[in-house]
Amino acid sequence: AAKPTQQVLRIGNGTEPQDLDPQAITGVPEHKLMMALFEGLASEDPKDLHPVPGVAASWDISADGLTYTFHLRPNAKWSDGTPITASDFVQSYQRMLTPQFASEYAYLIYDYVVGAKDYYDGKLTDFSRVGFRAPDAQTLVVTLKSPTPYLMKIIASHYAWTPVPVKVIAQYGPVDRKRTGWTRPGRLVSNGPFMLKEWTPNQKIVVTRNPHYWDAATVKLDEIHFFPTEDIPTEERMFRTGQLHKTNELPNAKIDVYRKEYPESLRLEPYLGVYFYRINVTKPPFTDKRVRKALALAIDREAVVKNITRGGQQPAYAVSYPGTAG
Repeated sequence: AAKPTQQVLRIGNGTEPQDLDPQAITGVPEHKLMMALFEGLASEDPKDLHPVPGVAASWDISADGLTYTFHLRPNAKWSDGTPITASDFVQSYQRMLTPQFASEYAYLIYDYVVGAKDYYDGKLTDFSRVGFRAPDAQTLVVTLKSPTPYLMKIIASHYAWTPVPVKVIAQYGPVDRKRTGWTRPGRLVSNGPFMLKEWTPNQKIVVTRNPHYWDAATVKLDEIHFFPTEDIPTEERMFRTGQLHKTNELPNAKIDVYRKEYPESLRLEPYLGVYFYRINVTKPPFTDKRVRKALALAIDREAVVKNITRGGQQPAYAVSYPGTAG
């Protein structure tokens, strides 16, 4: 019988990633790679983004909202075939909160978990006093400082809560140091639907299906090829010539062209993000509140979205914005 053709998705992914270590990165291109390579306790439902089981098959929340008990899947494995245990999560969170590791997203843990901020600040050195416990291999217990109704949304949507293979990382240098080389092809062990096959800096990153993923049967793609481009016009040309199946941005001047000539290729979707100017308020004249107010009033947000960004963006009159809850 003829060999079925490989299902390969080719994506334009913006800039070259800083790294493929979910605890050391911050960007959007990195986030897309993390969604392929890693999985946290929960994931997001693709339709409305509500939290659905990930590595944890289920979880219980105590009546006072302070204790979360996660029940891990017995068949959850790393891409090297070894089981994922609750202590892997505890060790991952310890690494994330280690002061010298200086993870930028550590606050997504230490804002909520008992003792985590003191550990991050170096005031507490005994990690067993931080609110993470692994009573057995399949159970992770998290204790919070105060009830946090949106915690599952954070866990499902952000890689700050993703486990990392600490035992593997330790083979390539100090666990609490960034960029030790454990994220290179042939070394990177992950736990998502895909695993790293190839990383040619500034050319492409190839991920291939992970046979040890607990839900491997539902993964349709054989590979995803991520192409980094610093330059949006270049990425648009790659899309137009068929080298890419998907790109996330267009040069602003091309949006109207696609609206008219290639409407079937253009999808304008809401994006949860806000753009703002950050002003140094310690330097005159910005020390004067009236100057800051005048500047805020002088920016014609309506004109900016209509004439410059052109993608149907909403003018932002506040930092909190529509759609955040979902």
